[in-house]
Amino acid sequence: MTPRQRAELNIFGLSVWSGSVNTLYPPHRHNEVELNAIERGHFTYMLAGQETTVAAGEVALFWGAIPHQVIEYAPGTQLHWGTVPLDYVLGWELPRSFVDALLGGDWFRDPNPYYDQRFFARWQTDLQAGQPAIALMEMRAMFFRFAQLPHSAHAAGSAPYAEGRQGRANTMAAYMSGHFQEALTVADIARTVNLQPNYAMSVFKAAFGMSLIEYLTQQRIAHAQQLLIMSDASVAEIALDSGFQTVSHFYNAFSRLCGVSPGRYRAALRG
Repeated sequence: MTPRQRAELNIFGLSVWSGSVNTLYPPHRHNEVELNAIERGHFTYMLAGQETTVAAGEVALFWGAIPHQVIEYAPGTQLHWGTVPLDYVLGWELPRSFVDALLGGDWFRDPNPYYDQRFFARWQTDLQAGQPAIALMEMRAMFFRFAQLPHSAHAAGSAPYAEGRQGRANTMAAYMSGHFQEALTVADIARTVNLQPNYAMSVFKAAFGMSLIEYLTQQRIAHAQQLLIMSDASVAEIALDSGFQTVSHFYNAFSRLCGVSPGRYRAALRG
């Protein structure tokens, strides 16, 4: 499945497709809620600094605006993906606590799903035939079932120190996910893994395909997106709460990553 792009935010729309995991992509973002139904094998995601493994038979969902990537997978892993536009999800009148947790970067996993891979295959057929109505009704019911499940909260503090280049990169990502609201410097982040700043930057870039600052900025923008949707705070208040030192820096970063201004983004999703 090839996404469309608006600025640096991928756009998949309402989609379901099937395939295999055969590469480790760099961190990416999109504004839909992502669904994964594992048919065979397993894979491990990093989302908001938290590593989560999804196994065969499970279904998981999360908000794709949080930077995420597959960091490990079993050979031959087969799965079904789905993406549901955020405005659909917000219009389904789901429990507020569930929506807050979802947009905050929490994982939801169902090890014994009612809406399993068979439903995903049917939804794919429905969407390809241009008949999304029943698929959307079933997806809505699935989200309500997920709202009743416990979730995996994202890391709020320092991650355990991990050895090796990938381990150090993961530790830095987890640290940024827990501290992005602070006035972090590259030196602060590098200190968490006992590396010199320049070397820390190269280790992170090799592992994630982007700079430390870009990853940190994406975390901050995802938090700002959540606040724009779920709160009535002003744009200036949101900028500061998200870790930006100036409102102008926030506007520039938000427009670059999301393709629209913060005000337009809020208006589009809140009507």
